[in-house]
Formats: sequence, structure tokens, C-alpha cells
Amino acid sequence: MNLPNVLSLFRLFFTALFILLAAYGRYRLALALFVLQALSDLLDGFLARRMGSKTNLGSYLDPLADKVMLAASYLVLCYQAIIPLWLVVMVLVRDLVISFGFLILLRRGLRTVPVPSFVSKTTTVFQMLTIVYVLWSADRRLCWFFFDATAVFTAVSGLQYIFVGGTVLFRKEVV
Repeated sequence: MNLPNVLSLFRLFFTALFILLAAYGRYRLALALFVLQALSDLLDGFLARRMGSKTNLGSYLDPLADKVMLAASYLVLCYQAIIPLWLVVMVLVRDLVISFGFLILLRRGLRTVPVPSFVSKTTTVFQMLTIVYVLWSADRRLCWFFFDATAVFTAVSGLQYIFVGGTVLFRKEVV
């Protein structure tokens, strides 16, 4: 188990603490923990490349940790009436489409390693920035900007994954 994978596990385990903090209205502590989790996401990718320690486990663990962290964050903040349900549905549906698409490719015998695109990485950044903003801002005046930008990137990224997955499935090529 290398350091980048440990950081991914950190994100997974600390998601439960984030949920508790946010559910009990401890938004500043939840924000601090979320920022640590987001920074660990940046750090694990950097370290995996820098140390030459990219692993097969890490290629699955890192996106899983991101998806669990973000889905849980969006769900708990929707429950707290901070993030609108329509945005939560978009984020969750995109992740489900990606996950089911990947499982379909595996089921068809196409062994692919997920490779996030620039749009996908930008989507993750906007999804994280939205969480940071709503936890940080006292008046949340700019929520509409973060919600709309996150929605656009989430939709474009989801469509891109569908297109790439469909291309792989119908051409039987490995991405």
C-alpha cells in the first residue's frame, strides 16, 4: 500500500466524519475537513505521478474515494437544504452513468482503466468548489453561479463519458 492509496483511503474514511459534522450544522469544521479531503485528492495524484507509484488499485480507489466523498457531501447538504435537489440528482446520475457504463464495458470483456479527461477533472473541481463555497459563505449570494457552473460541467462530462464509452463498446477498442 503506497502513500497515494493511503490518501485515497483517508478520503473514504473521513467522509463519514464530514457527514456527521455537516448533519449537525458544524459547517466550519465540515469545511476544514472537506478542504483536507480535496487537498488529499490533489496530493495523491501528484505523488502517484511524481513518485512513479501509480497502481492498478489506485486507478480504482482514487475515483471511488472522490465519488463517495462528493456524493455524500451533496446528499447531506441537500438534506440540510443548502444545495438544491436538482443539482444533487445531476451529480449522482452522472456518477451512476459512469459506474454502470464501466461495468457494462467490463461485462463485455473490455478491460479498461478509467482515464479522466480535462472536462471530467474540471467537473470534479467545480463540484468541490461548490461544496467549499456553500460551507464557507455566510450569505451564499453566489450560489447560483456555482450551482449553474457545476451543472454545466457535470452534464458535459457525463455526455463525454457516454460518448467515449459508446465508442469503446461499439468499436471494441480499449481506451
